[in-house]
Amino acid sequence: MAFSPIGIYRAFRPSWQSFGVYYFGIFIFLAGPQINPDTFISPALGQLLATVLIGFVLVTRFTRVYRVSDEQVEVEKTFPSHYKEAVEINEIRRIDLRRGLSQRFLGVAHIYIYLEGKEAPSLKLFGVPKPDKLKQILLDRGASDERVYGAFRS
Repeated sequence: MAFSPIGIYRAFRPSWQSFGVYYFGIFIFLAGPQINPDTFISPALGQLLATVLIGFVLVTRFTRVYRVSDEQVEVEKTFPSHYKEAVEINEIRRIDLRRGLSQRFLGVAHIYIYLEGKEAPSLKLFGVPKPDKLKQILLDRGASDERVYGAFRS
């Protein structure tokens, strides 16, 4: 059986597009007080809040690495402390693609991976580009994806 090639998912970081809502917030905090000086946020506070959001985007983007091989999926975070977790692909029982309207428009999603016998997600991949393609790669390599019905999931 031929597998889909892993390609960009061998080692990747969260996509720049996944931070679209944060970019909008940065713009609002920087431009809002300039456009309307009577707003309740001063220009200095707007700049501070925009800087915090920029810091969050940069830290999240550059301190997370996701890796996919033929046997496992791995998440590595390096800030504030080094953390690495890997799961075997054949133990995956459900793959959730979670994305809001803006994420659908930008072609990204957060992927929650559930393992056999666990109700909570074992891995969370933030800002995955082309998430349907990654899901298919995992399914081709032995992951299962049980259906979930209803609005409320665990």
